[in-house]
Amino acid sequence: MTTAKIIIYFLDRPVEIQGKPKVNYHTYIQSPEWKAKGKIFKKKVGDRCQVFPWIKLKNYAIYHCFYSNLGNEKWNIDCVVLSKSAHAIVHSWLAGSIYPIGVSEQEKKGSKYPNFFQRVFHLYARLIGLLLYLLR
Repeated sequence: MTTAKIIIYFLDRPVEIQGKPKVNYHTYIQSPEWKAKGKIFKKKVGDRCQVFPWIKLKNYAIYHCFYSNLGNEKWNIDCVVLSKSAHAIVHSWLAGSIYPIGVSEQEKKGSKYPNFFQRVFHLYARLIGLLLYLLR
């Protein structure tokens, strides 16, 4: 089982993977460390959505493309900055659902995370993010 799958299946529990410290996803996402990281990532793209760059962000989501570096995420590798609409799209239509669903629910429905469409979405977001970073 891959590291990403292990994290996805155990998001609600602390997990130790390959000697890394245990990170509880839900606790971490509410932490000051994560919130500060989000502000730094948002600043890198000039407060713009990495999928819809014409949207100047007030409300945003830092979206995990992968969970293998949970607690030690790198911008534009592990995470991208998204508007709430873009975040809903990746967790609904691209996950094979009409309504937004979480990663664990997507996997329960038999669709591996990230699926092909989500991987293409991640690539597009990274490219836009790089352009935004270079142009700011």
